[in-house]
Amino acid sequence: MRIEDEIHQKHFKDDYRRLMANLLFTNNWVNQQVMPFFKNLGLTLQQHNVLAILRGQHPDPVCFGDIQNRMVDRNSNVTRLIDKLIEKGYVTRDICAANRRMIEVRITEKGLEKLAQVDEKSPELFAKFHNLSRDEAVMASNLLDRLRG
Repeated sequence: MRIEDEIHQKHFKDDYRRLMANLLFTNNWVNQQVMPFFKNLGLTLQQHNVLAILRGQHPDPVCFGDIQNRMVDRNSNVTRLIDKLIEKGYVTRDICAANRRMIEVRITEKGLEKLAQVDEKSPELFAKFHNLSRDEAVMASNLLDRLRG
């Protein structure tokens, strides 16, 4: 559906304003798809992002700063996220032996199992994006990359 129809606006002053409204509206739509998906699995989107980063480095640890730099939502409070993931038994936190000022985070077997559960259910989530062809999805992603410069 066109953004004009979604928000009941006849026209925009220019195409860049239309793009901005469309991006903001679409961001909210994506969040409405993603947030309940992760909530049903007992995670937040940000917690999943941290676990995915840690799985990518497994069995090696990742320091707090690297997690923060690699997150999709860089405004997230990494300390609070790690604390919640420790409570759930999905990660461990240790002081780095080589540099006591650094804190290392590792994913646990329980965390890996949780990500396997997410992976198993993820086709449900991604099915909502299949109204675009694979080529259209690549094009949209490339255009978003270009927009960010």
